Amino acid sequence: MKRMKKLFALLMTLAMVMGLGITGFATTETYNDAIRIYGVEAGADENITVTAYQIIKYNNAGYYEPVIDNTIDKDGKGNLTPTASNILTLSGSNYLELLAREKTPVNLVEAGTGDDVYYTTQTGTTLDVGTWMIIVSGSNDYIYNPAIISVNQTTSGIEYGQLNLDEDKWTENNSVFMKKSEPTIEKTAITDDGTPATNVQGVQYGDIIKFQIKTIIPSYASNKTGITYTISDSLNGLALVVDSDHPVEATLGGKPDDTLTSLVKAAFENEVSNVTVNVTGDDYIKLNGNKEIIITYYAKVTTEAAINVDKTTNTATLEYSTGNGTHTKSDDTKHYTFGIDTAFTGATGTQGTTGEFVKIDSEGNVGYNKNTGELVVTENTALSGAEFQLHIGEKDGELFKDENGEPVTFKTGEDGRLQINGLDSDVQYYLIETKAPQGYTINSTPIPVKINAFYDETTGDLTDYDVVIDTATTHYKYEDGETTLINDEKNPSNPYGFKNTTLTDLPSTGGMGTTLFTIAGCVIMISAAGLFFATRKKAN
Repeated sequence: MKRMKKLFALLMTLAMVMGLGITGFATTETYNDAIRIYGVEAGADENITVTAYQIIKYNNAGYYEPVIDNTIDKDGKGNLTPTASNILTLSGSNYLELLAREKTPVNLVEAGTGDDVYYTTQTGTTLDVGTWMIIVSGSNDYIYNPAIISVNQTTSGIEYGQLNLDEDKWTENNSVFMKKSEPTIEKTAITDDGTPATNVQGVQYGDIIKFQIKTIIPSYASNKTGITYTISDSLNGLALVVDSDHPVEATLGGKPDDTLTSLVKAAFENEVSNVTVNVTGDDYIKLNGNKEIIITYYAKVTTEAAINVDKTTNTATLEYSTGNGTHTKSDDTKHYTFGIDTAFTGATGTQGTTGEFVKIDSEGNVGYNKNTGELVVTENTALSGAEFQLHIGEKDGELFKDENGEPVTFKTGEDGRLQINGLDSDVQYYLIETKAPQGYTINSTPIPVKINAFYDETTGDLTDYDVVIDTATTHYKYEDGETTLINDEKNPSNPYGFKNTTLTDLPSTGGMGTTLFTIAGCVIMISAAGLFFATRKKAN
């Protein structure tokens, strides 16, 4: 009889274990010491709390039941099968209070070292057999949705489960319920062949660039309210271009969405430099959790370079709700415009401008002082008042225009220098004189001009560049926003002296005058008249 009772007890235990349908669903491994929660990341300024609330208990009658009646679904065989909907409901503040009254929640502590860091029960504390809901709060970066883990009663004793919030996914009715998500935002420039690029490198005034912003709506609990989800973009040195050839477009989950499109088009207006898309509506945000937002638009380069290299950084920012407030993520693109003889930073001495081009007469010479980096023009032969135009690509190619699309005429100053802003790198330009200084002949020979820029292969940031005018090259190092002239034996820098010759000497004044010529002319005319009348009289 005793043997029969033992056999019956064993069969009952096995039946109850099989009846707990959640076991394999919530964990892939079991541990005999205590539960383990992996994937919780705590920053230095964060106060992370990981709390376990029991939602299914093992009662005195020897079977499993919900801690709160009618809160856990059952399958067709009567087994308890918690769904994502069940868990989201139980994670609401009202239900958390009810669960806490029925069973005191257990705060878990960080344990392990190195790559094996996890949260578990404190020493001397155990979790009762059943299913527990894990609530993580206090994170700035991540949104932790509630998750579940089971403590199983087996014939060998109690087995504690493991949960990995980084990798484990909860699949229900062909949908994925993420346990942990980190909203991100990515801003890129789209090249001519459609390839996204982190940095738009060289650009010139008037260039129109296509940009793309990507972000994913987090998965929020169904009881979450007052959700913030805002996308903004600051266009430093750019202005939006919105027309039939340059439309603003938005997709949600790879498809057009009327609500999102309306919000985006209201924010992106022509010539605006800063935009904000405030995605509103808790229900709309929760309904579209884990869906990707893609916004594409066009912007025109308008910045006037204030230094020899104008590095313009444009930042897209995402502000979103977390478990305990709001947090922001951002991403940016960088583009560079270059110049000739623009304001200079990073040089030794008091040099104000770079001076790669100087207008001089046929006897003048220019160079850089190797010690100070200053431009040296011999014999004060710099010429002012010369005018030039810049052609793009070919000697008779399109004229260089300003940010408003108007052709630009450049004029040398009192020191003979020629200042040009907003040049692209790796584009061939030709500088042609259209008006010579007073007293000098025009030199209409096209002068090739090119900026050779070099970028870091990993970051895309500018590292070095050369200003090449005809055969003269000036070398620069660019770091942390500062431009430094390099002029040594390995990299000798030489400014370009554009020479003009004086006009041919004009005849001097104060000579014999025109009186004699006038008298001689009158005598000839009178003689011709007398001869005419004498000949006529003789003929008569």
